[in-house]
Amino acid sequence: MDQKLGAWKKMKSINKKFKVFLHSGGPLGEIARKELVKFLDGRNPVGFVSAADLGDEKAYFSRIQKTLSRLGIAMIHIQWNQNPLKSLSKAQAIYVGGGNTYALLWRLYRANLLKPIRECVQGGMPYIGSSAGSNLAGPTILTTNDWNVVGLSRFEALGLVPFNINPHYRETDLAMAPFSETRDDRIYEYHAINKNPVIGIEEGSMLVVEKGTVRVLGSSRAKLFRPELKPVWVKSGKEIPL
Repeated sequence: MDQKLGAWKKMKSINKKFKVFLHSGGPLGEIARKELVKFLDGRNPVGFVSAADLGDEKAYFSRIQKTLSRLGIAMIHIQWNQNPLKSLSKAQAIYVGGGNTYALLWRLYRANLLKPIRECVQGGMPYIGSSAGSNLAGPTILTTNDWNVVGLSRFEALGLVPFNINPHYRETDLAMAPFSETRDDRIYEYHAINKNPVIGIEEGSMLVVEKGTVRVLGSSRAKLFRPELKPVWVKSGKEIPL
């Protein structure tokens, strides 16, 4: 096991300097938009990392830029293959978008961006993650819903928080074939090997990490999974009992 990965998995608390905003992805609702503005607290511009997108990254950035400009948030496009460190140096906050989590991590490895992003957040820069970007905040990306289309063989991520994320979480799905594995089944399998908590984020909910605590916000809930313990639902407005 990678020594850094082992250290992150043993992490019991959250660095109180970290400011982290994690959500499942998709359009930000009214509640999420208000919370995002509050979270950023006037920091501009925000550097947007589009590396998880396997389509047109520039078009993806333009969509996000158009949406957030209505909230008074200026954006910088951090392109993983076009001098990303220069763009990162101009940002006051970082937003890692959604897409394929394996492609995101693979590209950040190739661009040597993982360490600089981590160091920026360690220095107090707010981090926003959407779907794949939320997965990236944990010790590993092993609880993503995505397929490993790039054949990635390293899975250690930013380690900003001591828990893994499962975005777009649904306890049951009527569209699933009979006897299919549920998300809960897969998380139980994860805990047969790994011991750090996993938090499932429903659509419409978000996690805000500040001053060493994790709060659930939004219109939905989050579900906390810990090894050998019964899962716990946490409602909006409540802290996650890590």
